[in-house]
Amino acid sequence: MSFLKRDCVEMLGLKKEKRNILVSGLNDSSIPIKSQVTAMITNENKSYVRSLNFLVVPKITGGLTPSNKFDVSIGSFSNIKLADEKFNVPERVDMLLGVEVFYELLRPGQISIPNSNLLLQNTVFGFIVSGGIPRENENVIHCGFLKHEINLDQTLKQFWEIENVESDIPKSRESILCEEHF
Repeated sequence: MSFLKRDCVEMLGLKKEKRNILVSGLNDSSIPIKSQVTAMITNENKSYVRSLNFLVVPKITGGLTPSNKFDVSIGSFSNIKLADEKFNVPERVDMLLGVEVFYELLRPGQISIPNSNLLLQNTVFGFIVSGGIPRENENVIHCGFLKHEINLDQTLKQFWEIENVESDIPKSRESILCEEHF
């Protein structure tokens, strides 16, 4: 399951399809998803192109990006093509790719950065940076976990609402009398 922010969907002019899905996270917190879009993702040189379905959400993260800009030694990254040259600068997240595509993106090659907790992993987009940086007095821990549920009651209700055909045709006096009689 992949996610795309609503304002990004609107900026790209993507056609939304109605959905009724409940996405759950830690401690059974959940958010209802009302729409989905299909979009293509690609790398810079177009050697990787994939069509994906994205669930549309108002917001993807609440602080999972670096909360403070941190210094990056130019020497460690000078000869490496990074997927995001400004990975160390706090920025909003517009898209979250799901496990259905994650392993497809990985390429051979990992680099450990000496004297740090950072690890670089090669992908179709370039190297991504993972790991931790020292934090000062931070009492918030972020963890990502999602569970996808389709609410059967809601799905059945939605089915019957779609099947229910309402008629705006005015009824004749004969029709009204017949309905009252039977």
